[in-house]
Amino acid sequence: MNNTATVFEKMLSPEVRDAFLLRKEGSYNISPEELAELKEYILSDKCKTDIKRLCNRDFFLSIPHRTLLKKKSSQKKRTIYRFLAEEKMLMKLMAFVLHDYDDIYEDSVYSFRIGKHVSRIFYDIRKNDLCNTKWVLKSDIKSYGDSLQPGILADMLDALFKDTDPDLCWFLRTLLMRGRFYADGRLMEGSTGALSGCPLTTFFENVYLKDVDMLIRKECDYYCRYADDIAIFSSSQEEAKGIYIKLKDLFSERGLSFNEDKTDILMPGEKFDLLGFSIEGREYDISKHSMKSIMWRMNHKARKLVRCQKKYGLSREETMKKMIDRIDMYFFGRGLDTNELNWVDWSFRILTRCDSLRKLDNYCQECIRYVGSGGKRTDSKYRVRYKTMQRMGYRTLVHAFYHGIDENDKRI
Repeated sequence: MNNTATVFEKMLSPEVRDAFLLRKEGSYNISPEELAELKEYILSDKCKTDIKRLCNRDFFLSIPHRTLLKKKSSQKKRTIYRFLAEEKMLMKLMAFVLHDYDDIYEDSVYSFRIGKHVSRIFYDIRKNDLCNTKWVLKSDIKSYGDSLQPGILADMLDALFKDTDPDLCWFLRTLLMRGRFYADGRLMEGSTGALSGCPLTTFFENVYLKDVDMLIRKECDYYCRYADDIAIFSSSQEEAKGIYIKLKDLFSERGLSFNEDKTDILMPGEKFDLLGFSIEGREYDISKHSMKSIMWRMNHKARKLVRCQKKYGLSREETMKKMIDRIDMYFFGRGLDTNELNWVDWSFRILTRCDSLRKLDNYCQECIRYVGSGGKRTDSKYRVRYKTMQRMGYRTLVHAFYHGIDENDKRI
């Protein structure tokens, strides 16, 4: 495909659409039903017609519906904007093509970039012994997607694409600046931020901080950002404080702010959390927040299975097997058959200790016993023996950590 082609021209290319579907086939985050629906649309004449309508500047996307979703293991809610199924699939294809522009970002930005896995952050930190030798400014951006200013972003997109792809600029500006959505059955007006939940959201978020990323990278020894999660390594406490003040001003100009509850400047060797992991010197473990989230998922599934067991008269063996399959799928996934990393592939590359893995193993076994005893919390649940779990396919994380890593899969 000609590199000078516009985004819409690339979307019309059969080779590009085939590459997009091939990538989706290798993802374990999409169900067979969703994949079939995606293939049907992307390969259809309807998809080509929709792309041509965009080429002719016919903006046909519906007004999105705004919903508030409760975060798992938390009382907080996040805003999601929902589009029609075909519109969402069309934007997924567009987001795939927009990865051609990944090289416009600073190298230390790891969020949602093809071929740039976030595990590289931990490799760099460990290789250079940054946690033991540098001061760390650790923070995240408060409500990043919702706080993003559409007008500022639209101007940034114009600066990037107006001369080379004016039709793309028109579409993205129109999408961002409509400022209308449905909520609770009513049509409302207001800022939609980065349209969280839209396939283009991650692209918007990376572009919005592109200049800030490049500026801060020059000010410190090491900088890394994944979406709204930021870690900055500096030679001194004074330097870290100076960067914090500068970054705070840059954020303010863009309508953003730090989440002060999660912002701290730490001395060398001090423990901190980053992207779901707890780091202390050269030791890496799963963070308490991630542990809480995983346990919530397992407990939620166990209680759901017990309700199904009572409602549909399922046997003890059936419900135990379903719980074991759910645990196995969550941790081990289909990583060997895909181009993506499952939980074990991703985590084992980083972990240096297995304390949290042992706790997760114990908790998962408790969930299996809870299901196997019909939802009893008494000692009777221990009638479910460990050998029975093993026979049904259960495998522990600790064993996999020490014995189940492929010899070609080296940890960082």
